Amino acid sequence: MNCQQIQKLIHAHHDGELDVANTLQVDEHLADCPACFNAARQLSALSGALKDTPLRFSASSRLRQSISAAVEQAEKSERAVTTQARPWFQYSGWAAAAVLLVAATLAFRLSAVHRDDQLLADLTASHVRALMVDHLTDVTSTDQHTVKPWFDGKLDFAPPVKELRESGFPLLGGRLDVIDGHAAAALVYGRQKHFLNLFIWPTPSASPVEPHGSQRHGYNILQWSDGKMAFSVVSDLNETELREFVRDFSGK
Repeated sequence: MNCQQIQKLIHAHHDGELDVANTLQVDEHLADCPACFNAARQLSALSGALKDTPLRFSASSRLRQSISAAVEQAEKSERAVTTQARPWFQYSGWAAAAVLLVAATLAFRLSAVHRDDQLLADLTASHVRALMVDHLTDVTSTDQHTVKPWFDGKLDFAPPVKELRESGFPLLGGRLDVIDGHAAAALVYGRQKHFLNLFIWPTPSASPVEPHGSQRHGYNILQWSDGKMAFSVVSDLNETELREFVRDFSGK
């Protein structure tokens, strides 16, 4: 694919709407083309900024007064209708409110599903890209006391780094990455001939989240939170062993 073709697919790629073949072709191009890769990062950053920014419209007092007057007039009209004439019409206001509530709930759920799907797409793309360009680590070391200090000054948070060689998941190093428009730490672990990318970034939620699994393009993904950091590990390793890694890393 050339740059012109990539520009037509980059938004669909960002939204996780491409099939496996096109996704891999776009990932391969992004790995070799700094200009297109920068465009993809800007798109991801813009998406993250839009999610973080409270895009709320504050109604003017005049608009609020107009709406209140319209609602009051509608209520007067409903009260004027007799029960015998149209008994169902008295409840039209409540019915409309119920419809709006259901519509808002569905819109919120669909938005949440889209955000989750986009996050999975970003995680998978970052994992594949790191493997394709042979850029798994910015700092290569099996020593947590070497990897952890390397992130100092490069991120505005301190990611936890653990050595898990005795558990069969040796630490290989770490790197910087961007996930869902946010700067993230990526820790790389091994398991025989498999690689695990563990992405870490601060979470706005103070409530811990138990590990839950997903699959995308043949890769297993486990996500969880300790109430301070969000964790997502991606690998072609089977889910059973991946859950062993999560238990060993989280100490549970």
